[in-house]
Amino acid sequence: MFVAFSWMKTRNPKIIPFYIAVAGAVYIFELIIFIILDSYVYMPGVLEDPYYDSAIGAIVSNGLIVPSTCTLIAVYGIRFWWILLIAAGFMGVEQTFISLGIFEHHWWKIIYTGIGLTVLFSMGKRFWNMLCHANHSYLFQLIVLYIINVSLQGSILSFYMIFFQQIEYRPGWFENPSRDNLAFATLFVHIDSVLFALLISLRGNWLWKTLLVGILGCIYLWLIWQRLLFTTGIWPVILLILFQIVIIQLLNGIYRIIGREHL
Repeated sequence: MFVAFSWMKTRNPKIIPFYIAVAGAVYIFELIIFIILDSYVYMPGVLEDPYYDSAIGAIVSNGLIVPSTCTLIAVYGIRFWWILLIAAGFMGVEQTFISLGIFEHHWWKIIYTGIGLTVLFSMGKRFWNMLCHANHSYLFQLIVLYIINVSLQGSILSFYMIFFQQIEYRPGWFENPSRDNLAFATLFVHIDSVLFALLISLRGNWLWKTLLVGILGCIYLWLIWQRLLFTTGIWPVILLILFQIVIIQLLNGIYRIIGREHL
């Protein structure tokens, strides 16, 4: 709904890369505090697996609610004192969730949420102003494409792994197999996002795109051979490769939007 209000205000297609990039930035942060450092746990009761259930709660919050709020704040140019009030509102909601027993802190504190959101929303306003200009440095485009790819791949792969459970990574980093699975998959996405961002920002032709997809396919097969990736058959691997092809096409379209001057 917030994204719809933002579109009504500006009619600028750059809302799309902005929203996805904000979600990606949050995902990068969540890799550290949620997956690696085990900061908190959601308990929405949607899935039987407790860790996947928590992950879905985190995805909804950090991939939908927070980015849409940041988009609204940036597009409408909401002032800092209102940003503080909105962040306080999120803190109140978090405390309510704790009271209802659907959210629990491990080492995380509510004040961290308030500080983090205040910084994110304030930086989001600056990022929006930068994105609205047509002339961007190569480094700016590369970083934005990287973050956007983290968001797109991370969302698609997470939902596929959690709901269909046809692939599973087993690096042996954590005792909980679900956490182990998501940790490796998320790290893999962060690494291959560098290659995707370079491919699109350097305007690689179909040959380079085919080469990248082929390399990823070989990596998946190597991971299976090393018993780090387990699948229900060859079709899940083929589907992963098809996902990568779709992501490349989406990034191409987003790259054109980023470079476009809004009239």
